[in-house]
Amino acid sequence: MRSRDEITHRIDQVFTGSMPLTEDELAPPSIDAPYVIAHFHGRSRADIDRSNFLPGLHMEDFAYMTAQAVEYYLPAVLKLMLIQPSDFELWIHLSSFLGSARRDDETTLRGLRPAQHAAIADWLELLSREIDEGFGVDRKDAAKLARLYRQLANAAT
Repeated sequence: MRSRDEITHRIDQVFTGSMPLTEDELAPPSIDAPYVIAHFHGRSRADIDRSNFLPGLHMEDFAYMTAQAVEYYLPAVLKLMLIQPSDFELWIHLSSFLGSARRDDETTLRGLRPAQHAAIADWLELLSREIDEGFGVDRKDAAKLARLYRQLANAAT
């Protein structure tokens, strides 16, 4: 069982991607790309905090980001959830995004490296222990997602 600090450190270790500098590195051309660009272009991971991250708006952008952008920004959101594990709105949108890896045709999350999948699984296992179910977040959902990411990590090794 890993501690919160160990998991945060592991996330920092394995998600080492560089910040998307151009609009094309942030989002492929699409009808949704302008929104992703408006919300994230020029923002570093350090700029992502609860005061300016609106889960209902910004988590949707992750579905339209490049793999490079997801790899860069996802750690900030994972850590944001650790700061306030009872944030129901963030959990709903983040778990939905992470759950998209269940689809065989999903390539961004499935394309992460095994160490990144393992770090996400560790993060989910920690959340499944810390979640306050009184806020409507189900520990079982976090545990199921943890198993998915553990399987993805182990499938590549």
